Amino acid sequence: MPAVTRQAYFEAALDVLAEHGFTELNVGRLCRALGVTSGSFYHHFGGWPGFVERLLEHWENRQVLILRARNFGTGGPSADLAALMDLTLGLPHEAEAAIRAWAANDETVRAAQKRVDSARLRTVGAAVKGIVGDGDLARTLTALGMAMLVGHQQLASAGEHSELATLLAEYTRLVHSRAG
Repeated sequence: MPAVTRQAYFEAALDVLAEHGFTELNVGRLCRALGVTSGSFYHHFGGWPGFVERLLEHWENRQVLILRARNFGTGGPSADLAALMDLTLGLPHEAEAAIRAWAANDETVRAAQKRVDSARLRTVGAAVKGIVGDGDLARTLTALGMAMLVGHQQLASAGEHSELATLLAEYTRLVHSRAG
């Protein structure tokens, strides 16, 4: 059996979440998807709780690493908003919808979901506030953007695909139309 990395487990887990939902995410399915024995899984993670903790850390840190690679925070609010919209297009939306469903059933996942939501609200909110100037308006527009993202993810996981790029372009126009 080939050796696999933790990263391979995380990618496989996101694929399982996207295709089958959180109820189908388990050691056996992951090992079959990667062509390894359960011994490999336990070697990497010690057990299911260790895996879930590392998977959630990976998911949480993913956007931070991507934004850092895009020099987020160095080009001004408009550039930051554009980087955030690009990042949003690349999210694993069906997997994120499954994580949100999982969060409704698991306190550890719920805590991670709250941290990700809070980080997104802070990050998008700072960029939006930099454009519109008004804190109250920025909070409203940021909440609208988050609702749009979560709604899109829920619809996509149900097989109803809206064109996210079009939604994000309209959202960006809305934010810029309110520039202060």
